[in-house]
Amino acid sequence: MEKIEDRLNRLEEKLDLILKILTEDIKDSCEKMGGHINFVEKVYDNVKHPLTFICNKVNYLTGKDKLNELEDKK
Repeated sequence: MEKIEDRLNRLEEKLDLILKILTEDIKDSCEKMGGHINFVEKVYDNVKHPLTFICNKVNYLTGKDKLNELEDKK
């Protein structure tokens, strides 16, 4: 029969592993995702107005009178 102390030690090791994963691995992944989101937002801000201009010109040339406007992020 397994001793309670041995089981507690195994549980503590598992908890330590879970804490390591949460504090190191997931944190790094979240920081990378945050960087990617910032990059995409900057690209969107830079191309939003020129893209709207081009879409409106194409619509005008094809006979569509509706003007498009891309939404600002909120």
